[in-house]
Amino acid sequence: MQVLRKAAALVAIGALLGGGIAHAESPFFEVQSLDGRGNNRAHPEWGTVGEGYSRLAPPRYADGAGQPAEGPNARYVSNRIFAEGGQRYLSERHVSQWAQVWAQFVDHTFGLREDTAVDASIPWDNEAPLESVRNDLLSTPMRRSGEVPGSSPREQKNIVSSYLDGWAVYGGSQERLDWLRDGAKLLLPNNLLPRRDARGNSATAPPMTGPFGAITSGPGVVTGDMRGMENGTITAVQTLFAREHNRIVDRLPAHLSDEEKFQIARKVVSAEQQWITYQEFLPAMGVRLAPYRGYNPSVRTSLANEFATVGYRSHSMVRGDLSVVTEAARYSEAQLKTLRDKGFTVTITGAKAEVAVPPQLLPFNPDLVDDVQLGPLLQSFGRQDEGLNDELIDENTLRSIIFVIPGCQPRCLTAVIDVAALDVQRGRDHGIASYNDVRRAYGLAPKPSFQAISGEATESFPADPELTPGAEIDDPDSLDWISPGQRRTTVAARMKAIYGDVHGLDAIVGMMAEPRLPGSEFGELQQAIWKKQFEALRDGDRFFHANDPALRSIKARYGIDYRRTLGDLISANTDIRRDGLAYNVFRTHPSMG
Repeated sequence: MQVLRKAAALVAIGALLGGGIAHAESPFFEVQSLDGRGNNRAHPEWGTVGEGYSRLAPPRYADGAGQPAEGPNARYVSNRIFAEGGQRYLSERHVSQWAQVWAQFVDHTFGLREDTAVDASIPWDNEAPLESVRNDLLSTPMRRSGEVPGSSPREQKNIVSSYLDGWAVYGGSQERLDWLRDGAKLLLPNNLLPRRDARGNSATAPPMTGPFGAITSGPGVVTGDMRGMENGTITAVQTLFAREHNRIVDRLPAHLSDEEKFQIARKVVSAEQQWITYQEFLPAMGVRLAPYRGYNPSVRTSLANEFATVGYRSHSMVRGDLSVVTEAARYSEAQLKTLRDKGFTVTITGAKAEVAVPPQLLPFNPDLVDDVQLGPLLQSFGRQDEGLNDELIDENTLRSIIFVIPGCQPRCLTAVIDVAALDVQRGRDHGIASYNDVRRAYGLAPKPSFQAISGEATESFPADPELTPGAEIDDPDSLDWISPGQRRTTVAARMKAIYGDVHGLDAIVGMMAEPRLPGSEFGELQQAIWKKQFEALRDGDRFFHANDPALRSIKARYGIDYRRTLGDLISANTDIRRDGLAYNVFRTHPSMG
């Protein structure tokens, strides 16, 4: 009873401090604000929407104030460092595709830079050496990130809260949440995410992010985070947690008000996401944190610019292929025809159906979950290894995403998005320090040479008759795979030819070139960046599950425990049996180190 009295008292305290949400029918615990305000009582603004990213290393701007630093063209870098050349390697530790799916979902919970109208597009030369993809736009579209007003040097701001607080599911404003709510539950017509016209007029639905800006009309789905349609895998996870919220509501006593039920479910869902992140996801990635010592109000959770702009951009983990294997009987002949008509490759072998999802059907496809079905889709993420976290990025999925520009007369024009090039250029836009300066900021010794960065045997081009002497960096043969895992030239040699000196090396290029640490998916710098940020997100969160007495009270009163694995949640909210999933879905071979 003492715990319950303390929890109830938090409601009054939170109301006095302006940190919680006040309702006439509030539950017995303090309700966490939607925008992060009031989580830290001494500093209510810490971690709130619109707060600037923190920064560990000194900013690097061309003018010292905000002009992006000069550097080699980002597409030029991408074509020589990140191009996969038809070879993709998978996680040596058998980390499943759930890792990159969960990483993106969590990213949509605690980080989002603000876009502006200031053009920063990356020039594209269709005739350049090593360029194999035609881009009629002659640039990869990019706009500068928004800045904290009055900041000098320029600092960027995070427009979501810097907490693991369920933002992706519930959003950060009352207006958006009101649209998503259906009494105590979340709006889920036919147990699927609501379409924009679910309440009548699609134009009045909250905006969502599209490939070329905000979506304010059309048939898309609506989620708490604007980016819920960026990838069909994320749409699937959003559907899972919306169902989980409603499942929890169904388990609560009828005498509770809708508001009480809603806030209890929201608190449990947020804690479940924290539990999965710290108990399954981070260990699977090989990230080892210092032991938890309890809430520390002096720790600021704000995302570091180096984390958001460099360390968390693990795009090499994303695979371009997704294969769903399930019982053929779950699809009717009409459904199989629909899948084939939409571009899926469907193979029936006995009682099994394999549905191959091509890369172009993953982005901004609100029908994917309904077409393939949620259970088999989520199950498939745990059956395939993720991409190896190295410098190679999938060509069709991320490095050369081709969009057709409307108006096909006399021919269809194309625009191409290169995520690897955008990663490089975004670092310059944000004034990210050079590779060695970022290493110093994280307590690591600088690397004296490109060879020392990559751990390769040489940073010189070989005397090879297949290469053009003096122009090896522009020779397509420099990227030939001459044996499994070995190219004709080393990454170190190509970095040296591009940058000349390690002092000007873009941090993300150097980070991705580092060899992986034993027992980890990451190299030394990326490991250090993740460790520091996830410790801060844990230690500086007053509502972290291990510090929140309300969660113990919810379990005592209603028998609802947040300590559930991701596999448990998939089984509870789909037709996939628990024994049809690995105990830890983040590993395809759980016994591997």
